[in-house]
Amino acid sequence: MIPILKINKNYKNFTRLVKIITIIGKYGFSAFLSRIRAGLGALPDRILSARQEKSLIKLTEPERIRLAIEELGPAFIKMGQILSLRPDIIPQKYAKELEKLQDKTPPADFAKIEEIIEREIGESTGDIFREIDHVPVACGSIAQVHRAVLKDSGDTVAVKVLKPKTREIVETDLSIIKLISRLAANYIPELQAYNPVETIQEFSEILLNELNFIRESYSVERFSRFFKGEPNIHIPKIYKEYTTGSVMVMEFIDGIKISDIERLEESGLDRKKIAENGAQISLRAIFELGFFHADPHPGNIFILPDNVVAPVDFGITGYVDDEGIQIIGNILVGLLDRDADKIIRYFQRYNFITEDVDLRRMKIDLYDLMDMTQDVPLSQINVSSSIQALFSITRKYRVRFPSEYFLIFKTLLQVDGVGRKLYPEFNVTEAARPYVRRWFYKQYSPKKYAKEIFQVLDDINYIIKSLPMELGSIVKKIRFGKLKLPIFHENLEKAVTEIDRIGNRLSFAIIIAALLLSSSLIVQAKIGPFIRGYPVLGLAGFFTAAIMGLWLLIGIIRSGRL
Repeated sequence: MIPILKINKNYKNFTRLVKIITIIGKYGFSAFLSRIRAGLGALPDRILSARQEKSLIKLTEPERIRLAIEELGPAFIKMGQILSLRPDIIPQKYAKELEKLQDKTPPADFAKIEEIIEREIGESTGDIFREIDHVPVACGSIAQVHRAVLKDSGDTVAVKVLKPKTREIVETDLSIIKLISRLAANYIPELQAYNPVETIQEFSEILLNELNFIRESYSVERFSRFFKGEPNIHIPKIYKEYTTGSVMVMEFIDGIKISDIERLEESGLDRKKIAENGAQISLRAIFELGFFHADPHPGNIFILPDNVVAPVDFGITGYVDDEGIQIIGNILVGLLDRDADKIIRYFQRYNFITEDVDLRRMKIDLYDLMDMTQDVPLSQINVSSSIQALFSITRKYRVRFPSEYFLIFKTLLQVDGVGRKLYPEFNVTEAARPYVRRWFYKQYSPKKYAKEIFQVLDDINYIIKSLPMELGSIVKKIRFGKLKLPIFHENLEKAVTEIDRIGNRLSFAIIIAALLLSSSLIVQAKIGPFIRGYPVLGLAGFFTAAIMGLWLLIGIIRSGRL
């Protein structure tokens, strides 16, 4: 009956849930809480009905959401930042506001950081480093970075350390976020189309991966191997012998942030060349490597002499296979060719849209999007507006793209934005032209067709060889009566939960009836001891039955189902 107990019976976790609910109400979202209050039945009304602070009334809803997330802490901040990368899920004004999320929190005490480094690596900091700065050069909500010099080699390095208890805090908050998403899916029907439970699970995996520095180090090394010998990019070196799940030691990048236009100018660097280099790096990673930096915002990119681009912080990366590139490529070609039918065919072929989608309406909206680029030279197409319009269509018709596809579109959007700040005439569409052309020719090359034919022949060969054995297995199961057909009942879990709720109430009612009956028999039989002539056991039974009956009645009323 009380779903919040599924979080954990730990008092600390329950206290954290209460604090989260209070903050949600403080920023004016009590209406959301009222929609899911049946699932939060164990919480007091005064918490669920927390009033919005008057000073916040003048703020817009996106601003209040951002401020609430910042107050809620590391897990919520990171979730908000990940959500800002998915404007297919939330409207652009909300995504834009979430991009402003600040995860700069006060640094942890260096003594605790030093303790983590020594525990993780198994050596004292004095044995590892010749020197290490006590004040971090960068500090976020989950980790902080200290500049240091290795004792053995004398190399200057950046030591990235997970803050104390961060993993425990994040795991606790994630369990609460997952609970709230399940309640939202159950009690707010209009959210079900967005699969909040699956979306939060996906975001949780991204966040937990970001807490694993060993995984991040593998991503850095993969980029390093791919771009080896490339003069326009520098991937920092990872010192694997000093890298663990909570500590990562990498080359210290002493460059200029790509957003610091004034310093770039003072250093005599070529902004146009930097924009072109950055775009080529991202496009090559997507179209050739199939593995890309999914969060190339200005804070993650430094510029070295000779216009060399040096990305850092590889916590969020994206994968895309050949099929994914083919799908994205054909959708982009469909947009450029003004072929809405082709786009819709791909949506249907890969089940990106449901059967009840109004295809005629969708086609009209796609043509409206294409009109934005009609008779406009490729180099002058406003990529930002085009991709934002595409996101609006995917939200409206609930197009269920794999998340990495949206990350690619978002990455192109960020590359275009950063490039235009550096060089106003820059356009990522022009930069992508050779990659799209090479991809297009590759799709229809004889070599590719030959490869696909051999794959089909291999599949046919496998089917022919395995068919007798598979048929024999089925016949054998039928002969011995062991053939089983699994049946999936949609919404069965919800029905089981409801039956369980009904069973609990019936059990309560039976116990109450039994208490009343037994207490009446005791009173009638006048079984002692007595208080003022009334049997104590009988009175205790009546009192217990009254309390349980009142509890049951309150539960039924609060569920809204009398």
